[in-house]
Formats: sequence, structure tokens, C-alpha cells
Amino acid sequence: MLSKEQNRRVTEIGQGSPAGNLLRQYWQPAALVDELSDNRPATAVELFGEQLVLFRDEAGTYGLVGRQCPHRGADLKFGRLEDGGIRCPFHSWLFDVSGNCLEQPAEPEDSSFHTKINHTAYPCVERSGIVFAYLGEGEPPPFPSFDCFVAPDNFTFAFKGHIDANWFQALEVGIDPAHASFLHRFFEDKDPDEGYGQQFRDNTDDIPVTKLLREAVRPEIEVEETASGMRIKTLRDLGNAGMHVRVTNLAFPNAIVIPMSNNMTISQWACADK
Repeated sequence: MLSKEQNRRVTEIGQGSPAGNLLRQYWQPAALVDELSDNRPATAVELFGEQLVLFRDEAGTYGLVGRQCPHRGADLKFGRLEDGGIRCPFHSWLFDVSGNCLEQPAEPEDSSFHTKINHTAYPCVERSGIVFAYLGEGEPPPFPSFDCFVAPDNFTFAFKGHIDANWFQALEVGIDPAHASFLHRFFEDKDPDEGYGQQFRDNTDDIPVTKLLREAVRPEIEVEETASGMRIKTLRDLGNAGMHVRVTNLAFPNAIVIPMSNNMTISQWACADK
């Protein structure tokens, strides 16, 4: 059992917190590309306690900047996307994806004061329908080469869900193999060929995985440390048929690769908005 102080240390993710500083050293998902699919590709984002705006400029480049304009605090969520950036609706200051102030229209024409303004901004990349951002200091690390990022588009899809929990609780749930026998229990076993894409719709040695999870509720769990995190092996006894092994990989600090069948996996990030 963690003490109150230990719990705060691993769960709080605000700027300057130990866990927050750690998570910011890795690429983190900011939004789905589909959230920017209308004729005005900009959306408000709260990530690790920061209020931000994600937008896509005319060149197709993504930018993640502070939500409040540094001038008068106007909400850049309502900014205009034009002239290579996002323009504040109040005094029309223009910011590019790197947070540089390109224009201050109300200033004298020969003013260079805009060159002294550097708004909060974080680098972004798009992968498999997700916009990732790096909120840490210095140069971003190489982007991970998970299967979901190198597979053809027709073999991947992106989604997100909201969990009313802190990031560490979400991570713990993602790597917990025992709850699949209860939370994800199927009371009827159907032909896997008729349920492609549905979780645990598969067979192992002609035994439906849904039946296996329903009946083998006390799996043996083995944990192996790896260079990138840890590997969790879940063993369920098949009797005379042998042993069913399910492997979940955790890529430090908060990415999980979860097997759903013999040919489908979910790559999941346990993130936090605040």
C-alpha cells in the first residue's frame, strides 16, 4: 500500500511534479486527427494540466500552443487559421506552429516587437490517425516504432476513451490480465469468423477464448523486465490441451500493447488531462 505522499508522487502530473516531468519526456497523444476534420481544424486540448489549442495550418502542419494569447489572455480556440498560423481574435496577433509571433497588426508598421514574443508551443507529429505532442525540454526522443505506426492504414484505426481516473490507475487497468475474465466476460461463445474486430473473438486449440476467460479465472501471472519496460505473461491451464499464454507489453512509462486475438492488438496510452 502506497503512503499518501508516494501516491501523490506517482499520480500528480502538473508542471514541475516528478511524474509530470517524467511523462513529458516522451511523445504523448494529444488528439485524434478526426477531431480536426472540419473546415476549421482547431480544437481545445487539456494535457497534463495545461490548457492548449491544437490546430493545423494551411500547409498541413500541426501546432499545439497555449490556449490564452500572451497579450490579453484571449482564447485562441476561437482564433482564425490564416497566413501560416493561428490569429488571435482580439488584436489579431498571429502565431505559427512554433509559437513565434509573426504579426502584430496594431503596432507601427516598422515595429519589430513581435520578434520578441515566444508563445508556449510544443512539437507535434501525426501517426496512424493520432496527433502526438512532445511537452518536455530539449529535443524530442525518436518516435517509437510500434507495429501500429508502421502498418498500412487499412490495418489500423484510432480511438480514445475517457476514464475518470488518474493516469496511473488507467495504466494499471491496461496491464491487469485478471479483470478480462470478469469485466470483459462473454456468456455466449460465437464463431470468431463472424465477430472479427471484437475483443477476444478467437479460438485456441478449438477452445473459444471467450470460454477460456470465463472459466479460467485464476491465471498464473509472470512478469519479465525488458529494455523498454516489462512483459506480462498470463497463463491459463487448458487441461490436456496444454497452456494458453497471453502476453501484454508495457513500454515505459505509459504505453501498453494488449493482445485481443491472434491477429489483433491494441496499442494504448494511459494519459492524463489534469
